[in-house]
Amino acid sequence: MTHPLAILTISYCLGIAFVNYARVGFWFIFSAAILMLILLIFARGKKHVFCFLVLMACFIFGALNLKNTYFLPGNHIFRQVGYQDNMFYNLKGFIANQPEINNEKTSFIFRVQELQERDLSIKSSGKILVNLGFPRSLAYGDSLRLSGKLRRPMKFGSRGNSYRNYLYNQGVYFIMQVKSPLEITELHVNQGYALVSKCLWLRDRIEGIIAQYLAPLPAGILAAMVLGERKNIPRLVNNSMVKSGTVHILVVSGFNVGVVAFSMNLLLKIIRLPRKIRVILAAICLLLYCLITGASNPVVRATVMGVFILFAYLFQRQPDIYNSLAAAALFILIMNPRQLFDVGFALSFASVLSIVCLYPRLRLLLRIQRYKSRILIFVFESLLVSFSAWIGTLGIILYNFGLFTPVTVLANIFIVPLATLITLSGFSLVLCAALFPASASYLGVTTSFLITLLLKINALVVKLPFAYRYI
Repeated sequence: MTHPLAILTISYCLGIAFVNYARVGFWFIFSAAILMLILLIFARGKKHVFCFLVLMACFIFGALNLKNTYFLPGNHIFRQVGYQDNMFYNLKGFIANQPEINNEKTSFIFRVQELQERDLSIKSSGKILVNLGFPRSLAYGDSLRLSGKLRRPMKFGSRGNSYRNYLYNQGVYFIMQVKSPLEITELHVNQGYALVSKCLWLRDRIEGIIAQYLAPLPAGILAAMVLGERKNIPRLVNNSMVKSGTVHILVVSGFNVGVVAFSMNLLLKIIRLPRKIRVILAAICLLLYCLITGASNPVVRATVMGVFILFAYLFQRQPDIYNSLAAAALFILIMNPRQLFDVGFALSFASVLSIVCLYPRLRLLLRIQRYKSRILIFVFESLLVSFSAWIGTLGIILYNFGLFTPVTVLANIFIVPLATLITLSGFSLVLCAALFPASASYLGVTTSFLITLLLKINALVVKLPFAYRYI
């Protein structure tokens, strides 16, 4: 096999997809897995038969892993609460993520530890989404007692989207609406991990620095690009970037993680650290950055991809990008096989794979190197990279969002380099504010100018004829 890990990952994904769309019992799949292990033991000396059985084993274990996620513990809140009983529940637990305050409301993921119904108190487990109808200063790990009604997430969304499925894929089965401050009690105990708490504290400090040196609109956009904090982005700006196909820069994903990895590797290379130490330190920085940004699904995916590619470079000078991406996908899907049906997962890997597959072939076909002008070569290469990513994600975007954006190819030529400069400028601003506060204001002015320029270019390309179309 040319790319063995890639082929095994595809087989594993097919097993997950098979179980998702076909009704097959858990014990049938479990028996097939045991049988496959026995056959593998007896087929060790037969190369072709053994390879085939390995592929089948990956298929079966993918199916078994997804099926296993359907089995919840006996004390899981999903098993303890009816869908439409309309009863009032008291829950005890702790906040499992960084709470978000938006439009005078607060929301967070709550990990349940105890459920009280009338005078009965029982141990419980699982996660719910809590929406407070008022602003409340809370933090990750805070232990709380909540009162309210539990409801199942609404199944709204168009085409391939479903808010209920989105929450289910994160292990969230219920939503609690807390209407009054009297229905929430802080127990003044922190049950979160110390490292995560420190990283989220640092996130708040960074957000404060950004708000201090930038006006509200640029600050909101920079916070989204650097920290993944989208609460201060106006809907008009968000919609404009959706139409141009550049909204990916407003979330912390592969683009931002790539900038961090490249910057750290370059900095460590300048100070002449050995390759092994550079890779390890860069990987640690990526993991810390993932925690600082809240470890959302896009960041986790991008971080895993980045770490696997970094370590591939550690062991060989020319790593197999297909096997590296396959290793990242396999790791993510082993941890949570439901990620396979997440639109973000599909977009992340489809865009990277399409660039890896299409870009070199298009570059060779068009013989770009024959041009003597470096500027012309850069423009053509930017076009080809953008075009390759657009082709790879076109079908996914059309199916899930019904949006056709041919202007994306042109927009990314200007937006992506600008976004890279803004991200680097944002990191520099935070660093200067901590070490050299007097010079931070100059970086703030520069960053604001770059963000304003980005918004104007985006508004301009969206106004072009046939820039986008809803289908």
